Amino acid sequence: MKQERTIFFEDFDIEYYRHYILRYQKEEYSRIQHSLERMFSHYFLFDGNWDMEPCPRKHQIQPMNWEVLFEEDPEWTYMLNRQEYLLNFVIGYLVEGDMRYIQKLKFFIFDWIEQVQEFSPQSLTTRTLDTGIRCFTWLKILLFLLELDLLEEKELQIIYRSLETQIHFMRRCYRDKYTLSNWGILQTIPMIAIYHFFSEQLDIEEEYLFAIEELQQQVQIQILEDGTQFEQSILYHVEVYKALLELCILLPELKHKYATLLGKMATYIQMMTGLDGKTIAFGDSDCTDTWDILNLSALVLEDEQLLSLKNPYLDPYSLLLVGRKGADRLATLKAQKQGTRTAFFKDSGQVCIQTPRSHFFFKNGPMGSAHTHSDQNSFCLQDQGKSIFVDSGRYTYREIGERSVLKSAWSHTGCILDETPPEIVSGSWDYENYPQSLFCDYQRVSDAHYVEGSYLASNPFTYLHTRKIIMLEEGVWLVIDDIRCAGDHKLRTQFILDSQVIYSPSQVNNLKLWSKIPLELEKTFISKKYNELEESSKLVKIQKFSDRIIDATLITDQSFTVKYHKVYQTDGSQLPNALAIEIENDCTTKLILVLNDDIYKGEKLCVVNGIKTRGKCVIYDKKTCTKIRLKS
Repeated sequence: MKQERTIFFEDFDIEYYRHYILRYQKEEYSRIQHSLERMFSHYFLFDGNWDMEPCPRKHQIQPMNWEVLFEEDPEWTYMLNRQEYLLNFVIGYLVEGDMRYIQKLKFFIFDWIEQVQEFSPQSLTTRTLDTGIRCFTWLKILLFLLELDLLEEKELQIIYRSLETQIHFMRRCYRDKYTLSNWGILQTIPMIAIYHFFSEQLDIEEEYLFAIEELQQQVQIQILEDGTQFEQSILYHVEVYKALLELCILLPELKHKYATLLGKMATYIQMMTGLDGKTIAFGDSDCTDTWDILNLSALVLEDEQLLSLKNPYLDPYSLLLVGRKGADRLATLKAQKQGTRTAFFKDSGQVCIQTPRSHFFFKNGPMGSAHTHSDQNSFCLQDQGKSIFVDSGRYTYREIGERSVLKSAWSHTGCILDETPPEIVSGSWDYENYPQSLFCDYQRVSDAHYVEGSYLASNPFTYLHTRKIIMLEEGVWLVIDDIRCAGDHKLRTQFILDSQVIYSPSQVNNLKLWSKIPLELEKTFISKKYNELEESSKLVKIQKFSDRIIDATLITDQSFTVKYHKVYQTDGSQLPNALAIEIENDCTTKLILVLNDDIYKGEKLCVVNGIKTRGKCVIYDKKTCTKIRLKS
């Protein structure tokens, strides 16, 4: 389909591409150069920004063997066979004009075709997921090789036949469960895109018709109404989103159909990006830079609110897709400095609050896929550009102890009853038991925020955990944990620290910790990237209780002083399960009142230090004499 390829390359300009990369993405191109130098000697590692399973240690394959296994991790071999790294050869050629890049690129493609003759869903080389990713990569490569007239007819026919075989294989081995998985979308999208450009050369019309219908189902089923991908992992959300966005670039007629959905998905990525420009390692995810995907999103969706403040230019891979016209259009967009932005993704049970000072994330939602971690009622916090409380990440998919621990509540900022987590991890991809989310709620009034989540667990006893977090934008986070479980028990409350946190007694970085039960430091480990593990710490307090316990932890800017007050009804009765805390610094004095139970006896009006109030969560500003009711 020559016309489609002509349209795609209508503003293609090698000189512009070279100039743009060397001017705006010199650092990223240096990484690409190092990758190319390694591959000429058959050394491989996988360090692309959105590599699903990065592998930072290099290994040599000489002679070439596509089934080789390193580090006892099949993910290494899967990454090898996805061949996304081959796009680096195209970029290297466009920038430097060196035919060696094209020759080596061809070698890897044709060597793979020659060696891999049998296709099986269980193979290290031809899993259907990896086949879909490889086909999509080959499509992008093929478009440029044809445009630059760098393929002989014989070579072209070999690639055509291999693509045809791989697409037939994916369709033949497609399973119904893929409709609810990133596996499905990463297979149907290359079927559609390859047919769009090469329907006259490939016999894949049946596969195309299937993929068009199936993609519609996939999108409707696995993308929730709030725009989040159901698997409860920011990484796999991005993988699905990125493939769908690139499809709309290659097939512009689809953009209108998916624009609203893509906008919601892009907003989620933006809200899951911390002050450091990286994603939270939520679910099976890493801490990954988002500037590239946000800039491409801003361009395609024509939304300058998405433009990255960190790096407002196109990365080399995005530039391949949108060309000079896209880069010029992006340059007209202006990055917007944001004030406070909030998002409540109610269908996935997630809350994100971004302020000029901090980034806050809370999770209490439904079980997703096997990529879900036991993270109900957990939260992450960045303050003044530094990570404080973090999600511990994933590290590996191998069946080893670290994998189970990182999936568990042991590695999340939450509560554990009787030294037994609320889930039972039975393997890298399985749970025997998982805590059931009951609800997640979020309210905002002015610069005050209220988050609440509740789950029911049944390991080892049936119990209820409700967590409330009150946040004030001047640097205050009040965390209240309400645990109900019949009998005598022991509660562990823990806060997972970033490895770079500076800790001193009752203080992390520039934040003070207030707790009636002392917090002790314990060793733990976290993983910010797949295959990378680092030592860290967690703050822990342990206390005994019978039937019910209400515990509070206050986190404040170091400038604040704190007073605790008793809460009374107007008839003089003290409310035992109520909490009132007064915070004060040179700028503000505020009283935070939280009722953990309804008042069903006596007078219904509360009094705190002479101040009358009503509501389950109320903020009283002493300087302005105003009340904010966050929960009635």
